[in-house]
Amino acid sequence: RCCNEHHDGGCWDEGRQRGDQTFAACCGTLAHWGMSIPRRRGGHAPSDLPRCAEDGYVPSPLEAGFSENALEWTGNFTTLCSKLDRDVRGGWIRQVRGVEPFSEQIFSKLCRKGGPPQLLEPLAGLLRDPRLTCEGSGFLHYVDWLLVADASSLEPHARRVFFDAGGSRFADALRFFLAEYRSRGIEFDQIFVWEARPQGVESYWEGTPREIRDAVEQRLTFYDGVPVVSELGAVHNPVARANEACRSSDFCVLKLDIDRPKLEMDLVAQLLESTRQHGPLVDEFFFEHHVRGLMERYAWRGTWAVSGETPSETFADSYALFASLRRLGIRAHSWI
Repeated sequence: RCCNEHHDGGCWDEGRQRGDQTFAACCGTLAHWGMSIPRRRGGHAPSDLPRCAEDGYVPSPLEAGFSENALEWTGNFTTLCSKLDRDVRGGWIRQVRGVEPFSEQIFSKLCRKGGPPQLLEPLAGLLRDPRLTCEGSGFLHYVDWLLVADASSLEPHARRVFFDAGGSRFADALRFFLAEYRSRGIEFDQIFVWEARPQGVESYWEGTPREIRDAVEQRLTFYDGVPVVSELGAVHNPVARANEACRSSDFCVLKLDIDRPKLEMDLVAQLLESTRQHGPLVDEFFFEHHVRGLMERYAWRGTWAVSGETPSETFADSYALFASLRRLGIRAHSWI
C-alpha cells in the first residue's frame, strides 16, 4: 500500500529516517519472505500492443547506454548513480509494481513471432535493484526490480516446469519464485531442485508453512546432496535435463546459482549453444553472474574464496551475456 500511494518516491527514505521496519515493508520485497511482488494493476505489458511480426530483442535506451559504456558507467558509485538517477530508480520500481505505465526508456522488449511483445527489466547498473548503493546497501537481496513472464506469453495447454540448480532451502528462493509466477498466472506442473550440500528433506522445507509444503511437495523432485554437473547429457546437468524434458510449446524456467563460476559458465555456454541449434527450450533463465567491479564489496569475494575461483569478467561481459540470451529468445535475468 505504501509504495503504491507515495508516487513521488518519498517512501523510499521514510522508514530509514524513522529507524523502524517501514523501510523494508514499504519499499521492497525480499526473496526469503516467500511472497510475490505487490502490484496495484498487475504490472503487465499493455494488452493493445500489436503482435510480433518476427523474433527480436530491442534494448531500452537505458540498457543500451549501459551496454555501450559498461566500464565507465559502473566504474564508481558517483557515475553509476548519476546514470541511475532518482527518477529512473523510482520509475523502474513503480512500473514493475503497476503504479505507473511502463516506459520504453527503461524497459526492454523481447519478441517471438506471432506472440505478444514481452517486457523485461533493463540490463543496467549492477544487475540488481537499481537503488543498491545509490540509496544504501540494504537493497542487496530485494527482488522488486525483476519483471518475470506472465501467462499471456504461454501457449494453451503448455507444460510448466521449473529447474532450480542450487536450491539451498525451499524458503530461500523457490518459495518466492512460485508465488511470483502464481501472481502472474503461471502454476508449475513439475519442479526439479538440486542442492550439493546434504541436508535432509525436513531441513529443505524448514520454515515453510505446512499448507504450502503440502501444495508443492508432490510436484517437486529434490536431489539432496547432489551437485549439478556440466557433462553433456548427464542426468544431473540441468541444461541437458531442460533440453530433454521441454518442448518449444512448453514453458520452462531455469535458475542457476551454485557459486562455482567455472561450472556455471560451462552450463551457460551449453545453454547458448543448444538454443542456437534448437531454439529456446528454456523460456526464462535466472543467473547470478559473478564479475569484477563494484559488486565485489558485497559478497562475491567470499564466494570466490570458497570456490577457489576468481573470474576475470566485468559488467561489460555480463551485459553481453544476458543480451545474447535475450536475442536468442530467452527471458534472461540476473539473480541475487
